[in-house]
Amino acid sequence: MKTAVIIPSLNSPIIEQIITAVLQQQNVDQQPEIIVVGKDDSGKIPTQLPITFIDTQQPVLAAVARNRGASATDADLLIFLDSDCIPVPTWLSAHQEAHKAGHKVVSGSVLPEGLNYWHLTYNLTLFHEVLSLNNAGPRDFLATLNLSVNREVFQSVGGMNEAINRVEDVDWTTRMRRAGIQPYFWPSAAVNHQHNRFRPRAVWRDCALSGYHMRQLRLTHQDLLSAPGLLRYPKLVLFFSPFIAAWATSRILWKRPYILTKFWYTIPAIFWTKIAWCWGASRKVEPK
Repeated sequence: MKTAVIIPSLNSPIIEQIITAVLQQQNVDQQPEIIVVGKDDSGKIPTQLPITFIDTQQPVLAAVARNRGASATDADLLIFLDSDCIPVPTWLSAHQEAHKAGHKVVSGSVLPEGLNYWHLTYNLTLFHEVLSLNNAGPRDFLATLNLSVNREVFQSVGGMNEAINRVEDVDWTTRMRRAGIQPYFWPSAAVNHQHNRFRPRAVWRDCALSGYHMRQLRLTHQDLLSAPGLLRYPKLVLFFSPFIAAWATSRILWKRPYILTKFWYTIPAIFWTKIAWCWGASRKVEPK
């Protein structure tokens, strides 16, 4: 099947490394089309390689970049890869295998790794549903940092909501589920998530932003995302934040016991990130 890899990028310092990893994929019949959308002010995108670069001239939201990339190709399979994710050598063939098995929207996995304590904690707390140690299976929603979609799904459901500047991937894959298309997790399509959250402040801010936007999105799709009634009352979310954080952390450990056995030392930080989530969910305006 004709495949396009779409990478939204705002001057990613590792974009050349990511492109090289995509071009060196194993067990594939033909090289995928590679489309990078965004900004490359430092000129890190190698011009000698077969790459389509769509310069947006100014920074755009990731949803805008992904939609532009998808509209610029006629590929049968669209794979969205973030500009801080380095795929393993069999990543592409694993995505293709998942679609040959009949799945129309597929999330690959995130390796449970980190360059320091907070870098690892970030991957564990925000991506625990799609860590590579998890079993394959259906999911209520998926993240677009490592996501493949049949073109027919993009055409029928439409692109990502360009008015949302965070959790737009949750909204998009929930809309797919509403249309009768089941999101599916395929762990062998793994990436190393080389994000830039190395310090507590950066991790807190991102988790707070997640809480702020996810509360609103869960209420928008409350029938499919099982939004608890407490989310309608932001002040109560903050008041009960220690209990909510304890419940959320316990739920992660119950569903992912390997975190308790292999990464037990991150548990206090995971609890702390759930407090951040509650704090963000209680805000009237987006946390800074």
